[in-house]
Amino acid sequence: MTRQAAVPVPALPALVFLAACGGSAVPPAEPADFAIVGARLIDGTGGDPVADAVILIDDGRVRAAGASEAVEVPEGTQVVDAAGKTVIPGLVDLHAHYGGPVEATEQALRAQLYYGVTTTRSIGSDNPEKVALMLEANAGRPDLPRAYTAGLGFSYPGGFNSSFTNTPTTPEEARAQVREQAALGVHFTKMWINEVAAPGLKIPHDLRAAIVDESYGNGLIPVAHINEEADGVQLLEVGLNEFMHSTVRTFGPGGGVPMEDPVPSRAFLDLCLEKDCAFAPTLSIIQNNWHFAENPELLEDPELRAVMNPAALERWRDEETRAAVLAADGFEGRKLSFRHVQDFVKTLHDHGIKVALGTDSGTANVPMGWGTHHELELYVEAGLTPMETLVAATATGASRMPPVGEADFGTLTAGMSADLIVLNADPLADIRNTLRIDRVMLRGEWVDRDGLLPSP
Repeated sequence: MTRQAAVPVPALPALVFLAACGGSAVPPAEPADFAIVGARLIDGTGGDPVADAVILIDDGRVRAAGASEAVEVPEGTQVVDAAGKTVIPGLVDLHAHYGGPVEATEQALRAQLYYGVTTTRSIGSDNPEKVALMLEANAGRPDLPRAYTAGLGFSYPGGFNSSFTNTPTTPEEARAQVREQAALGVHFTKMWINEVAAPGLKIPHDLRAAIVDESYGNGLIPVAHINEEADGVQLLEVGLNEFMHSTVRTFGPGGGVPMEDPVPSRAFLDLCLEKDCAFAPTLSIIQNNWHFAENPELLEDPELRAVMNPAALERWRDEETRAAVLAADGFEGRKLSFRHVQDFVKTLHDHGIKVALGTDSGTANVPMGWGTHHELELYVEAGLTPMETLVAATATGASRMPPVGEADFGTLTAGMSADLIVLNADPLADIRNTLRIDRVMLRGEWVDRDGLLPSP
């Protein structure tokens, strides 16, 4: 694959720009900036796809979108012939981490945009310099996706990820640290509520309540990483209603972690529904511990190699390493416990609880951008339909951003931000077709994808 420095996007052979002939409405409609015509439209709402659609785009927003017989193209509009293609909203990933210096963070964000992730959320590992970059991306920087941030998250001394997070020991200290993050302009607060080797190192209940209360008091949205149902119940009762991961424990590398009941209780499901709870289950971070060992041919993709953690790429390209992973004691148990997590996702969805897309991208085995598409595949394997999965990755994720429920992106409907992906194949026929990207648009402007990935 040849990559070049960022330049104005040239006309692509696959999308021919034509001079539009407008209708005869009186008075004539003002020209739009673009009209994408002829594609199958999947608008992110979950409604039926439109086989022969027109999408009018003006000043970065969708003016109208619908069937060609219902949406007229104004004279003077630049028309993009997308016949035979499928258009979906840009993807929303609720769970990403950005390691290394700020320059590495910029490159990771570009990788996401290359893959059509037009909105991302950095969830708990941003220092002030990275917060500033996320806010710049959120404000409209054209070479980066729209970004939200939780700044530095919260743990407890000696607890999970405590080496780089806020670790208050009193409610007063917790409140002060929330205010420090709010002063930076962050959007969320993140808590890691999960056990480590030594018991008793999870954030105590009174500190959790203080973080939730102070977050809301400062206009921030609290979210939590959990893996036990009891923690979810306690957090729901103090007002937090968004979780990452699941309440199903998985086998560790040796297969020796005992399984608890993998089925969430009816009481927990009902409480989640009552509190309008959402989960971003992050399946990729579990399954990618062996996915590349089972599917080494994926590593021949130059685009995947460009966005993959270099150490992980070197590890998975080693034949002996792959063989050892597949032959390890407990390997089948790990796969079984992963299936329980997928069942958890389907159970949530069937109970009416919101399931959004989150990947833990940026961790070693979840490549930025590519991992978002792989997560879609895992949701379909879990039992969601391709349409339900696309809604999870667009409208549902957007609905969790501030102000909650008022996002102006995530669907391709009138008035919404023109964030979209033009695909060369139908994702409803095979969800893996989301990787067959022809073009990406962010805020009504075509993205120069060739300038986004690093040189090999």
